[in-house]
Amino acid sequence: MQEEFQFGAPGGKDGLDAWRRERAVQVAALAKTLGIPLGHPCRVELAGDVELEGMLTLADEELLTPDPRNPGIRLQIGRCIFTSPEIVSVVRLD
Repeated sequence: MQEEFQFGAPGGKDGLDAWRRERAVQVAALAKTLGIPLGHPCRVELAGDVELEGMLTLADEELLTPDPRNPGIRLQIGRCIFTSPEIVSVVRLD
């Protein structure tokens, strides 16, 4: 049975904030599994002598974090999107 929604009720949980906290935990676990510093400023060298510098994030904001065994996980720095197999090296800058 579904509970009644009590919008604006005192003591109610904010679903969006809860989702954001859970998402942050999932992204941190994914970063640890992949061995890359997601959510941190980085210098990334890609195949073909391309260097990028900036905040390393997931390129796609999906409800669920991607499967770490999927080689097609799309990462992003600025407007440049790439996959993890394209990475030659990553240096965390903070």
